[in-house]
Amino acid sequence: MPRALTYLLIPVAVIAIALFFLPLRLAVGMAGLEGSGFSARAVSGSVWNGRIEGAQLGPFPLGDLDAGLLLLPLLTGQVMMDLERPSTAGDAGLVATVGKSGNSLMVQDLTTVMAVGSQLAPLPASAIDLQAVNISFAGGRCQSASGQVRVSLDANIPGLNLKQGLLGRAECQDGVLVLPLQSGSGMEQLTLKLQGNGFYTARLFLSGSDRAWTLLLPTLGFRKVPSGYAIKVAGQLGQRNGP
Repeated sequence: MPRALTYLLIPVAVIAIALFFLPLRLAVGMAGLEGSGFSARAVSGSVWNGRIEGAQLGPFPLGDLDAGLLLLPLLTGQVMMDLERPSTAGDAGLVATVGKSGNSLMVQDLTTVMAVGSQLAPLPASAIDLQAVNISFAGGRCQSASGQVRVSLDANIPGLNLKQGLLGRAECQDGVLVLPLQSGSGMEQLTLKLQGNGFYTARLFLSGSDRAWTLLLPTLGFRKVPSGYAIKVAGQLGQRNGP
C-alpha cells in the first residue's frame, strides 16, 4: 500500500472510531433537544445506540426511549436522531425522528399517545394522540406542520358525548403551531397553540345553552361567552406542574 494512502487512512480510521464511541448526550445537544423544553433523568450509550431514561417534554412525560443518530443525514449537514419507545400492553409506544438542519428544529413522523394528567387542568383533557405528526421551527417560528391530532376529554357534562375526543390536523398560523380540533358535530372546539419560545395556550369552547350547564360549568372553570361556554389555560413547555 502506498505510504501516502496509509497516512490518509490512519486519521480517517481514528475519526471513524472516535465517532463510533461518541456519547449519546452529545447527539442530544447537537439535535437541538436541550433548548426545546426536553429533559431526561439519564442519557447513556453511544450516539448510534443509546438510551434516554425518564424523558420529558416540558410537563409531558415521554418515558424511556431508545435513541440513535442517523448516518446519512450527517452527509448533508443535518443532525437527525431516531427515538423509539416500544409499544406494550396498555402503552401505544412512541416513534419519531428529531433533529436540526441549519437553524431549523424538526420533528418527523411523531406517533404516540401522551398522557396529560393534570398538566392542562382545569381543562378536562386526559390524553393527546399524535399520528405521523411533522413539525418544523426556524428562528422561533413555525415553518411547517402536518399530521393528525386527537385529544381525549375526561368530562361528564350533560348533553355532550365526548368519547371520541376532538380531532384535527396540525398547521402553522403566523409563525405559531396551531392544533384546531373539533368534535364530529363541530359543536365542541379545542384550539391548542405553541409558540417557538415554548409558551402554549389551550382553549376549549362548548357551543350551546343547556340549562344544566349554568350551574355546572362555572364550577369546572368555564365562563359564559357568546353562543356557549369556554375555558382557557396557558403554560410553558420548559416548566413542570405539580411536585
